[in-house]
Amino acid sequence: MAIKKRRGSSVKNGKCKLAVDADMSIYSASQNHQELSDCFDQYDQFEIDLSAVEEIDCSGIQLLLAFREGTLKASKQVTLTKPSDPVSEVMEMLDIKDRFDWSE
Repeated sequence: MAIKKRRGSSVKNGKCKLAVDADMSIYSASQNHQELSDCFDQYDQFEIDLSAVEEIDCSGIQLLLAFREGTLKASKQVTLTKPSDPVSEVMEMLDIKDRFDWSE
């Protein structure tokens, strides 16, 4: 698993804390998509820790954007936390960091 639920996740409270502990590239896009989809219906709020992402490409960015759009359409919420340097660099290069909600 590349995306894991962290402590503090609670179906009862509707909050899911996730940590991405692998690359977010074309090679892992299908698996990452499946893992996000598996928990989508169970929760209303998502917090995704990106601190361990060592490589991200357009596929990873597309996945995050699609997940964000899906949460908006379903009246859910997603917050990204702790972007690794590669995540920050790609988001700044593409000028899309402001499309996401961020938490410290």
